[in-house]
Amino acid sequence: MKKPQSKSKAAKSAKPRLYLRHGERIREGLKKIATLQLDAAVEGLRGKNVSPEPVHHARTYIKKTRAILQLAAPVLNSEDRDQMRSLLKEAAQKLSPLRDSEVQVMSLDLILEEERLNPEDYSGIRSGLADIAKQRRLNGIRQIPRVVASMKKARKKIPDWDIGSLDAKDLRRRIRRTYRRGRTTLELCQFNHDPDLFHSWRKLLKQLWYSIRITGKFWPDEGTKLIGNLEMIGEMAGRERDLTLLLETLQHWPKSKTTTHLINVIRERLPVLRKNAIDAGKSFYETRPKDFVESLDL
Repeated sequence: MKKPQSKSKAAKSAKPRLYLRHGERIREGLKKIATLQLDAAVEGLRGKNVSPEPVHHARTYIKKTRAILQLAAPVLNSEDRDQMRSLLKEAAQKLSPLRDSEVQVMSLDLILEEERLNPEDYSGIRSGLADIAKQRRLNGIRQIPRVVASMKKARKKIPDWDIGSLDAKDLRRRIRRTYRRGRTTLELCQFNHDPDLFHSWRKLLKQLWYSIRITGKFWPDEGTKLIGNLEMIGEMAGRERDLTLLLETLQHWPKSKTTTHLINVIRERLPVLRKNAIDAGKSFYETRPKDFVESLDL
């Protein structure tokens, strides 16, 4: 039987709050949860930690901070906004190669299992991908201090955000805008099979997901259904993205029978994954943008 976590361990592993509370001033609440995200990211990378889990969490915390910044953007002066975006982008870009290389190994394992392919036949490819991931972890050790420095610098700027005029109307408009952009981009995806366009839609979907989680307490049923639907669609789109990255790597791999077969399998899967995500997205985005935010009671 698994032993219960001690209070200290449980507290250490708990994810930071990502929602505004009832009775909390919007501007102070956004600053607070943004600070919590970056504090957690810095803590996870302590000691130049380049293990997959803390790197993944750090990237996620950066995305959440970006989502918070997006909600505050209407009243934040352009200089502060651009500096925050630049610092967060810089940190994320240094972590991306670490995450991408690890995910490609996992994506390969998953597709071999799903297609019931003999892992031994693809052991050479897997070893090569694992070596790339290992080398990037070694390189990443040198990058982590720069990542942490960027996040700490961004963290120090949050208390000075001049968002005193931010109100519920601004947040509702930003969420409606994100929803509308996602809806429009999804319509384009139905007729244009460009992977980059699909990726743009996936990012808008994730932005909306975070925005609803941040304001979850003020949606009917705390946004449970909306959050669940967006998470499901996001997982479909994320799977497509992971396989696209693996395909891009394999296309530069030494040609062999196994590599060619794997490339063909992925190429067959990608359109199906896109269609499934788009079909689910069409159902989600049926509501008009104005009507979508009508039930948000901020």
